[in-house]
This record gives sequence, structure tokens and C-alpha cells, in this order.
Amino acid sequence: MYDVAIVGARCGGAALAAFLGRLNHRVLLIDRFTRPGATLSTHIIGETDVYERLGIRDKMESAGAPAITRMRVDLNGTVFESDLTVTSRVIGLRRELLDPMLLQAAAGPQVTVQLERTARRVIYENGRAAGLVISDRRGREETVKARVVVGADGRESTIAGLVNAGVEMSGDYSHGVLYVYAENIDPQAVPALEWYWHDGSVVLVNPIDSSRHCIAAMLPKAKIQAWGSKLLPNLMGWLMQIRMLAPRLSHIRVVGPVRGTPHIQGYLRECFGPGWALVGDACANLHPVAGVGIDNAVCGAEYLAESLNRYLTGSASWEDAMQGYAAQVRERVLPQYEAAWKTLARAFVPVPAEDEHYLKTICTFPSLVHGLGAYAQQIYSALMEGVAEQDD
Repeated sequence: MYDVAIVGARCGGAALAAFLGRLNHRVLLIDRFTRPGATLSTHIIGETDVYERLGIRDKMESAGAPAITRMRVDLNGTVFESDLTVTSRVIGLRRELLDPMLLQAAAGPQVTVQLERTARRVIYENGRAAGLVISDRRGREETVKARVVVGADGRESTIAGLVNAGVEMSGDYSHGVLYVYAENIDPQAVPALEWYWHDGSVVLVNPIDSSRHCIAAMLPKAKIQAWGSKLLPNLMGWLMQIRMLAPRLSHIRVVGPVRGTPHIQGYLRECFGPGWALVGDACANLHPVAGVGIDNAVCGAEYLAESLNRYLTGSASWEDAMQGYAAQVRERVLPQYEAAWKTLARAFVPVPAEDEHYLKTICTFPSLVHGLGAYAQQIYSALMEGVAEQDD
């Protein structure tokens, strides 16, 4: 008998198991994989404290990825760059490195990890989820009992389907994503998260571990489909059209395949029901342009662990504990959800040539840049009001 059975051992599931194990709850953590491998991911990790509490922050920051402390935004060759203001740093790690760290953090006497296991059915007792039927690679089934069943199994969540989780909001994004790992890209003097507005799309470039960069292109899905099976040559040819990026790609070597998909659905599902809960992408999925998927999964796991602890220790009813979790998820995710839609919609809107000329002129004259600084608060407020009116 477990307190919690978790399906999915990546960011959300492994972090949840780690937090619950330290709270002295018996946890079963299962996943279909033999070991964590590559998966569609933002490769951007901005939070710091939650990874400190998991005990892996030092490992992450010594895994070979430089601390990114700058943001660089390029609009057709006009560049704005500054220190980050929303966090002290971001880092980019391949999931082959990050996920094993989280699994190791989950390891302990209270957590049983079973890999190469698949959830087949949810067991119900008195109208509540009360366990799982799981199978191994040979199809042999086993029944496990648990007070709570959690789906941390990603966008195509088996658990969400088995419990018939409702969808609070959803929609298909206009853009898909393609990304590659690349060597021999000339680095910035100070590591930066680079953002390029280009050809109705958004391109993110950032250093990751192993002296590589991750290049992620948020492209209209029709373009990805038109490229067909020739994704790499078409992607590289398209990237070479970005004037301020192309010179740094002259000696590029792509490591591994092009990954991604033309179809990305954004959604927020019901994140709990009688005896079950969802976390990470099983609960809410945002477009990678938001750059918050990893942090959302890990922080959501901490929220859920706190709520489950209240229920399992008897300090709160199931409904009260889980309503608190749902409120935390909505508070965090909904602004990001809306921002992702608006950002991608803005990619289709060209800046008029006359306005772009004035933007370049401002960047040409140092005194005008200083003037912008003197009126930055007023300009920021006016821009935010204008953006809100356009979005309405």
C-alpha cells in the first residue's frame, strides 16, 4: 500500500516523488523508459530556490552549461541587450542530464522506482482512485494500491485519459517548433539568451552543456509541414537568412537529429479529481516560446507535494487541499498561457519600415539611448497599455 503512486518519472514526477519522500510518505514512481532520454523541452531553467530545496542546484550549475545572465533581442538587425531582471541566471541543460539528477534526488527509503512499467488501468474504490494496474515489458500485470494516483506523464497523459480529466481551456497554436543541438557556434562574450524575430517566427538560441547551443525555431506549422522530410537543410538555410546570426553559423555542426513538431496544443486540464491529480504537462501545456515548461513542472510538483501532505497527514480534507493546489497552478500558468498566444500572434505582425527606421535611429545615437533610460518607466507603461489595447 502506497500513499501516492506517480506515473511519469521526468521533471514533474521525479520532483514530486523527491518532495513527498522527504515528507515521509510512501511513494511508487513508475515510467515506461529504461533511462531518461531526449524529449521536447524548453531547455531553459530560470528558477533557483526550488532546485536548491531538491538538493541538485549545485549539480545542475556544474554540469557544463554556462550561467546565462543576459537577454538579447534582435528585430531585423536592431539589437537590444541587457542583464536579466526576472532571475539572476538561466541555464540550459539537455534532459538526458537533468532528468537523471531529479531521479537521483527522488531516491530514498520511502520511494520505490520501477522503470519499464506502463499504467494500464486506474483502480477505483467507492468512487475514488485507489491504485493502478501496471505491466512490465513482457506484459505481466501487477496491481498496486495507493491513496492517491498522480499523472505526471506528459502531454499525451495516460492517466488524464483514464480518469477522464476535463479540459478547462485549450487551443492549437499557430506555430510548431523545431530544435537542434549544435557545436562550433561562436559564443557571445557574455552568455545570453538570444531571441530573434524573423520571418513571422521566433528563434531562440542559448548555450547549453557540452559546449553546445540549442537552436529552437518557433515556425508556422504550415512551413514545417512544407519542409517535409528535409528538415535540416531547410532549417539551416532559413536560419542563414538571419543577418546577425548567420556569420556565427559558418562552422556549425549539428549534433543529433532535428527534433520537434508542427502541432502544439495549449491547454489547462482539471488538475485533480476524486483520488487523483495531474502535474506538469499532464496538467497544463504551454508553447515552448514561453520558456517555462521545466520550471513549471518542478514548481508545480512542489505545490502538489505540499497539498498532498496536508491531506495525507489529516490536516486538510481532500477537496480543501487540492483546491489550494489548483489555485496555485492557475495563478502561475494562466498569465503564461495568455502570453504565449500573444507572443506568437505578434510574430506575424511586421514592424512598419518607417517605425523600424526610428528604432534604428534611436540605437544609432547614444544620447537618444540615454534619453530612453531617463523616461524608461513612462515608455514601459505606454507600451504595456498599447500592447493590451492591441491584444483586445
